[in-house]
Amino acid sequence: MDKAGCDPRAMRDAGLLTKMNCDFSGSYDARAKDKEAQLASERQSNALLRQSMIDMEKRNTLASANVAKRRADITNINRSVAAYLRQVLNSNPSNQTLTDQVNRARERLDALQKTPITSGAANAQELSERIQAVEKEVASLRKLQADLLQ
Repeated sequence: MDKAGCDPRAMRDAGLLTKMNCDFSGSYDARAKDKEAQLASERQSNALLRQSMIDMEKRNTLASANVAKRRADITNINRSVAAYLRQVLNSNPSNQTLTDQVNRARERLDALQKTPITSGAANAQELSERIQAVEKEVASLRKLQADLLQ
């Protein structure tokens, strides 16, 4: 029996011999390992997303931070969001909608990274707006990714 043919939800009405065949062939174990790998991947994705969100929450401190602190915060945001985007893209590279969403998020991230950093309040406002744009794209991407898993 193959893994697809041994889906426990689909086999509720199957006979005892069919269920035993799935058990002895290792199909149940293979399905369980596939599900565990998928869960591990999702946990990694969630950890990267959490780190991205934590880094982006620092935008509130950008208004009062000095230039060096702003640069460090922007670099951290860029690094964590880029890692999350790579992981999302690697999890489902053939999905064009997901790829398009990742590309939009990368464009927002690039715009944030290219923003000149000065000590002025107007610059802090511009950085905050660009961080919000990145946050919006990441939230949209997370929702899309969750919808694809269901």
